[in-house]
This record gives sequence, C-alpha cells and structure tokens, in this order.
Amino acid sequence: MLYLYETTYPFTGVMDEYIKVMGTDLIPGLSRHMTVLGVFRVAFRHRETFFLSELPHGVDTFEGLSNYVMHERDGLSWHRAGFRYRDEWFDSMLEGVSFSPTAAELKERQNQGDFTGNTLYYRLIYNVLPGKTQEFLEALESELVPAAENQGMKLAGCYRWFGACGESGEIISLWSVKDWAHWGQIREAQLKEPELQRWAEKLPSLCADLSFKFLLPAPYSLLH
Repeated sequence: MLYLYETTYPFTGVMDEYIKVMGTDLIPGLSRHMTVLGVFRVAFRHRETFFLSELPHGVDTFEGLSNYVMHERDGLSWHRAGFRYRDEWFDSMLEGVSFSPTAAELKERQNQGDFTGNTLYYRLIYNVLPGKTQEFLEALESELVPAAENQGMKLAGCYRWFGACGESGEIISLWSVKDWAHWGQIREAQLKEPELQRWAEKLPSLCADLSFKFLLPAPYSLLH
C-alpha cells in the first residue's frame, strides 16, 4: 500500500484552531479519496503538524488529492481557507513494508483495544546503511517488534520512501504509546531488558543514525 505523508507548518498562535478546522473542513472531503490514518501535532514544536493517509489499493499517484483541491467544491474552499493558517507544507509518498499494518488491519485491531486511548505516538526514522535494508527490516520485524510490544508499544506503521520522494535508506516507523508515564517505563526497559539491549547493540551494524519525534494525535484521528 502507498501513503500520503504530509508535514505542515501553521502560523504561530493558530495551532489549536488549525487542528480543529482540519477536522471539520479538510478530513471529511479528503476521506472520499483516501483513508486518513493519523492527524498529529508534533510535540515540543509549536509550528509543525503531520498527517498520514492510505491511498486506495492500486493507486500510485496523488490524482485524487489534486482533484479534491482543484475541482471539488469543499476541496476548493479548503485550499483557499488553508492559507489563513499555514503557508508551508510538504507532500511525499511512502510505501508500506510487508509487515506494516494497513488501515483495515488497524481498524480491526482497534476492536481488540489497540491504537485507541493513546495520548502519544512515537515516529522513529532510521538511516540504514547501504546494502543493509532487507537485513534491517527482517531484524526489526523479528526482534524489535516483539520486544517493543512486550513493553506495551504497538507498531502502527513502517514505511520506506516511494520513488524519488526521499532518501533511499530511510525507514520510518510509527508506534503507539499510552502516555508520558508509559514512555518513562519504556525508557527504563530500554536500559534493562535483554531483548531491547540486544537490539541496541545490533543497530550500529545496520544503521548510520536515527531520529525521533513525539506526536500528539488529534481527537478525531483514526490513530488516537
């Protein structure tokens, strides 16, 4: 499956209003063309939001998005209104890796209590060494995912850039965390649990570096 990955930079002081207006004026119309998985503000950054949407099966262009903002009445209205809140945004396309849950799988797991009631998500980007991508993904699936889920984290998505949209060696993962207290427990486990220690020791042989951000989900976000 392919995904729209969009980062926006709202003007100072309008973040709350922008998040609210996205929920009422953007998401309903956009959902006719794709499944919006997550709408987030980036923690500790007053001018950054991020949202992630799954394109319909077999679709590999942003034609639906273009039609929405250029030809459909509510999309045209949003396109004009959006400039009141932000003047900078970036759209890219991601491809889900083999073990990344789809929108349908996320919804099914929500019925079991996953990906709901979380006040925090964790976006982790790995810069994998040349020639190590497949080995890294196999290790992430077989070693990190079970170890992290033992600590209560859940893998909400794992992606690579599609085509020329980003760096070829970057792997983007998205994890659910219950709250800040839970994150504190996870950090302690990363320093003590043997499985997580083994993963940390293996990483330098697979990755050049990594970076992460905390994400705060909007109340209407599918991932919440």
